[in-house]
Amino acid sequence: MEDIVSILSTTLRLTTPIAFATLGAVVMELAGINALATEGIMLSGAFGAVIGSWISGSPWIGVVFAILFSVIVGLIRSYLCIEHQANHTVSGVGLNILASGFTAMMLKIIWNMDGKSDVVTNLKDWSIPLIKDIPVIGDILGKQNPLVYILFPTLLIVWYLISRTSFGLRLMTAGEHPEVLSSLGISVSKYRYLATILGATLIGLGGAYLAIGQLSFFAQDMTSGRGYMALAACVFGRWSPIGAFGGALLFGFADAMQMRLQTVVTYTQFIQMMPYILTILVLSSFVKKDIQPPAASGKPYKAQQ
Repeated sequence: MEDIVSILSTTLRLTTPIAFATLGAVVMELAGINALATEGIMLSGAFGAVIGSWISGSPWIGVVFAILFSVIVGLIRSYLCIEHQANHTVSGVGLNILASGFTAMMLKIIWNMDGKSDVVTNLKDWSIPLIKDIPVIGDILGKQNPLVYILFPTLLIVWYLISRTSFGLRLMTAGEHPEVLSSLGISVSKYRYLATILGATLIGLGGAYLAIGQLSFFAQDMTSGRGYMALAACVFGRWSPIGAFGGALLFGFADAMQMRLQTVVTYTQFIQMMPYILTILVLSSFVKKDIQPPAASGKPYKAQQ
C-alpha cells in the first residue's frame, strides 16, 4: 500500500506541469493556433519564473513572470501566424529551437554559468489540515505544491469556459469555421489572440511548476519534451479539457513508474525511455483516427475583417 500511495503521489506531482501545458494546448488548438510551440513557450515560462524569483525573492512574483514570458513568446508566434500567415508547423518548431538557444545564452549572460542558474526561492508545499488526516487520501493530497492544488479548479474553469459559454463557442468556431465567425462581423484574429493569451498563461504555469515548484533553479532545456507530451495528451483526449487531462495523467503515471523501476532494474536507460515511447505511440495511433481541428494541419488562415 505504501508503494501504491507513493506512486500515486508522484504521479500527481509529475502530471501537474504536463496538465497545465495540455490545457493551454487545447485552448490554442481549438481556436486554430497549432500548439506545436508548447515546448518553447513552457521553457520560456520556466526561465521567467526563475528570473522573477531571483529579482524579487518571491516565488509568486516568479509565477507572474512565468506567465508574462510565456504570453509574450506565444503572442509573437501567433502574430506571425495570424498577421503574416506563417506556417504553423515551421513557426512552432522554430520557436522551440529559439527558446532553447535564447535561454541557454541568457544563463551565461546573467549567471555566467553553463547549464543551470543560481538557486532561487521556490514555492513551498502547502499542508491542508482536514485532508492530510484522511487515510491514504491524506498521503496523496494532504501536502502538495500550491500549483498542484490550483490545477484542479483551473481544469474545471477551462472546461466550463469552453463547453458552457458563448466565449468558448466563438473560440471553437474561430478554429473550426473561421469564415462563419468572420461573416457575422466577429474578429477571428481577436479570438485567436485571446486563446493564445489564455493558453500561454496555462503553459506558463506548467513551466513555473518545473522551475520553482519541483526545483529551485532553471536548467537548460529542463522541459525535456514535456511540451510534446502535452501535445500528445491533447490528441489523446480528442481536444477536450477533461480527456486531455486524462492523457496528461497517463504520461505522469508513466513517468512515475519509470522513476520507480529505475531502482530495481539494471538498464535504467531503457526505463527512462518509457514516457517518450508512450508519446510516440499516442501520436502515431490517434492522429489519423480522430477528427482534428484545422490548427493541427498547420494551414494558415487570415480572416477578412
